[in-house]
Amino acid sequence: MAADTTSFDRLITAYSNLKDPRIERSRLYPLNEIIFLCISAVISGFQDWDEIVDFGEEKIDWLRKYLPYEQGIPSHDTVNRVISLLDYRVFEECFINWTTMGLTLPSGVQICIDGKSLRGSATKSEQQLPHRQGGKSAVHIVHAWCNDLEICLGQYKTETKSNEITAIPALLDLLEIEGAVVTIDAMGCQKAIAKRIVEKNADYIFGLKDNQEVLSLSAFAAFNPQGLEVETLRNKAPQQPLSASAKNEKNDHGRKETRTCRTLKADALSEYANAVEWPGLKTIIEITAIRETLATGKIEQETRYYVSSLDKEPKDFNALIRGHWGVENKLHWTLDVTMGEDKSRKRIKNAAQNFSTFRKIYQD
Repeated sequence: MAADTTSFDRLITAYSNLKDPRIERSRLYPLNEIIFLCISAVISGFQDWDEIVDFGEEKIDWLRKYLPYEQGIPSHDTVNRVISLLDYRVFEECFINWTTMGLTLPSGVQICIDGKSLRGSATKSEQQLPHRQGGKSAVHIVHAWCNDLEICLGQYKTETKSNEITAIPALLDLLEIEGAVVTIDAMGCQKAIAKRIVEKNADYIFGLKDNQEVLSLSAFAAFNPQGLEVETLRNKAPQQPLSASAKNEKNDHGRKETRTCRTLKADALSEYANAVEWPGLKTIIEITAIRETLATGKIEQETRYYVSSLDKEPKDFNALIRGHWGVENKLHWTLDVTMGEDKSRKRIKNAAQNFSTFRKIYQD
């Protein structure tokens, strides 16, 4: 695009692929005017449909600097209906077009993939009932958060949290991630996802839990060859080299946390782990976090395991794994505390997921 293209032009261009769901004769208010009204209102701190309309009526002269608004501002019912009818999948793609327009990610940039449920998008009774009895799950959104740039690069709506496994590859396909480091919690620790990331010339760090039980136990055995009770894994594990390690200490919020990171080459895994079936796998990682509450002296310890296609120093893995939680602390926390996303009661058709996109524009 031309160097002098304004932010407004980029925004309108990014959303130009949206198809207006209304029939021709009922399009009194152009779609781009409704979209721009909503974006402007949300950026200004207004989220309820009534508030958005009030904002539009108050700022109509300012809005007309960008678009005609010949018919004025639509009613809150019209805004609600139009946003609810928009194809959320196309809406997600438009958002990604806007966030990545003219953006070149630096090599080694961290992209954190994590999901979040919009808890108010279904009533408690709907969420407690089985779907066959009229129940309904809360809308679940998978986000791609860039820690280094502090920007949400994209989102992908799933039916439930368990569907993240299929949603993550679809989201990755919409993004240019070459040279990036993609970090995902244990839910996304899948060979197919590793394959997709490596094919796009990026690297990964995956958390390990019971959904990959043999791999998880093998990682434990590699770092603790004398402490594993699973005899077959221990006996099949190769002779262990000394692991590299690094320690990091931090005092924050009345707690002292010490994180020790140890790393081993992937060939330290038991043959039962079938490490060769994991595309690009090079390193297994152990993070031991010791947290002390300074006021009470209470100490908690937790050890977690990870796999990665990277070959880095323990201090680098320590920073990247710690940095993954930026998606929770900087994106999800802001959406809930600043934007009140979980309290939102937008439930008609596609309203919840589409309006969640407006909140990301505010966040970005």
